[in-house]
Amino acid sequence: MSAQPLNCPVVEDDPADLDSEAPAKYAACRPLPLRQYWVAANILPREAGVARIGASSKGLSVHVRYEDSDIFSTATANQQRMWQLGDVVEVFVKPGLDRTDYWEVHVTPNAFLMDLHIPSRPGMQTGEHTWEEIIAPESGTTYRTKVGDGWWAAEFTIPWSAFDVDGVPTPGTVWQVAVCRYNYNGGLEDPELSSTAPLTKRSFHRYEDYTDLAF
Repeated sequence: MSAQPLNCPVVEDDPADLDSEAPAKYAACRPLPLRQYWVAANILPREAGVARIGASSKGLSVHVRYEDSDIFSTATANQQRMWQLGDVVEVFVKPGLDRTDYWEVHVTPNAFLMDLHIPSRPGMQTGEHTWEEIIAPESGTTYRTKVGDGWWAAEFTIPWSAFDVDGVPTPGTVWQVAVCRYNYNGGLEDPELSSTAPLTKRSFHRYEDYTDLAF
């Protein structure tokens, strides 16, 4: 859990300009560089990535832009195991530490989605919650991607209903978030991992280390 909460500004519902490195839609949102905090706080991945997070009337909206010299994914449909198939952005959202559940949403550069609702981390780790159960719920996330010369970008919105809330949470509400990345260059053997959250270990499920997101 981060010491300094990240403010979650209100953003428009209209789609962002995916050609822009800093879309106007997210002008009030602090850019979040992806790092390898489990190595050291100042360690950047070989290829940079930046995320921005805002609250639209429809849901939690996330924009990412990644430098990438070898963009690929072998995904052919939604709900495949995207982190094993190539480049992917992963967004983890825990709607408060008082709840046991959280969402894990993946989007690939070739525009496929995987969304997981994890009832509890211990239950997932012990096998109490099976893969079939975790992947069965659908978040209703809407998303777009764009691939450029040496970069790719994505924007997606996870609807508030996925978190069992009717709209933007009331001011003062604090959730936990992490925007993470698997970056494959030259094959599927050695992915480079990075995250916006100050993870103390190389595990994307350490929600105690996620960034606090303040509405």
